Amino acid sequence: MAGSDDGVRIDIDLGEAEREAERIRTWLAALRRRHNLERFEYTRHVRIVPAGPTYSHPILTLGTRFTETEDLLLSTYLHEQMHWYLWLLGGPDHDPVAPIFDELVRRYPQAPIWLPEGARSYEQTYVHLVVCWLEIEAAAAVIGRERANRMADTTWGYRWIYRTVVMDRDPLCALFTENGIFPMMPAPELIAIEAERRRAELEGEDGESSSRASPRKSARAKRAPRSRQGRGRSPARGGKSRG
Repeated sequence: MAGSDDGVRIDIDLGEAEREAERIRTWLAALRRRHNLERFEYTRHVRIVPAGPTYSHPILTLGTRFTETEDLLLSTYLHEQMHWYLWLLGGPDHDPVAPIFDELVRRYPQAPIWLPEGARSYEQTYVHLVVCWLEIEAAAAVIGRERANRMADTTWGYRWIYRTVVMDRDPLCALFTENGIFPMMPAPELIAIEAERRRAELEGEDGESSSRASPRKSARAKRAPRSRQGRGRSPARGGKSRG
């Protein structure tokens, strides 16, 4: 594309951006062929925005940062999928992290709440203790714990968060297991439950069909408090835009 300003020609060349986007698309497709990622794909809609930020909602969006190697791309992709996992696990009105939020604050009262050690806010720092822990567990299931931990150790952002979830893996596992966050429900199952819930809403049902669909889901929904950020926005939503 070209334009002019007082006789000066100004060209816009998007070739490099297209090549970078194609590289990420090709690598992600190869990773999906090589590994069983379907169980961790809680959203099936992904877009690539060269030079843009990486985030999970409303569409899982991959920029060109945090994609320099296949392992880093994999961990970034799984990180955003973990945001979707928590979102689907709680539903639009509930946040599965809320019941353990105060316990995380009690365990880590001095958590940094800014980049690069923490996340972008007080709330997101504690939420990412859950997200990053889940990311490493998913990555370890795919490429092994040593490589997954190596990715966590070399990341630019969330440095304290990643160090903490690696060091405290077992006690955090116990906390997440007790509160129904772990083991992770496979993506096809959780997506099917969400689709059934939405069908019930559209048909005006009283939730009976959703209860039949999964006792685990309905029990968690009953006890999970509303998100601190209100309807339609959960602290579990977020992203990995670390810079």
